[in-house]
Amino acid sequence: MAQERMDDWMQYAKDLAKAERELGIEHWVYITFEIRHEDKSREVLHKIDIPRDMLDRWRWLIEWRKAKLVCKYPRKRVHVYHCYYDKRSGLQTGFDFIMGKVSAAKAQITKVERTIARYINYKKHNDLFFNIDTDEQLLKAYGKLEQKKANYQKMYAMLQEEVKKHKENSDRYKLFIGFNKLGEFGTISEAKKYANDSGLSGVFNLIGDKYQDSWYVSPIQVQTSK
Repeated sequence: MAQERMDDWMQYAKDLAKAERELGIEHWVYITFEIRHEDKSREVLHKIDIPRDMLDRWRWLIEWRKAKLVCKYPRKRVHVYHCYYDKRSGLQTGFDFIMGKVSAAKAQITKVERTIARYINYKKHNDLFFNIDTDEQLLKAYGKLEQKKANYQKMYAMLQEEVKKHKENSDRYKLFIGFNKLGEFGTISEAKKYANDSGLSGVFNLIGDKYQDSWYVSPIQVQTSK
């Protein structure tokens, strides 16, 4: 059972990689070395922008750079942030972002198509009465496939719109709480002020071009700030 799950996961990873290649996604990682001040603002000390497949080979450089900055700022805590993005579109990648969701939707189509092909091949060799035009299970599978394709087309259209918006407003910062978008802002400070004044609790996410920050505000913090 464990081996079957592992095989399924490996196949899904292959399907996802195939979908990303077909979408032309170029995986890069934008690494920043930062310190936080008492007012919670972030100061970027150094940046590294490299293809994602170079990340493991450059781990030593990242650790060396962090150690050097720790020596330079011994009283500060140096944080290292990784922002994974598509070099071509500028959008962030990952399952929580639209780029990752579109890739996953495309991979699901490949999975269903492969399942249908296997089913047809099995039935042709093991069922004398198999009819490709009337088989109930096959018709259901085709219906599921059409739903997957429709979902992918819908999400792909959303992706195209997001790419367009990003290119036109790459200097904007988007503020979310959970998956609910609260607004777009011209500066980080404006977005964080809005979050502080919103009276909302939960996990806030602020996303910009090669920038991401998140923080948690508890209900108790909201009450004490009133």
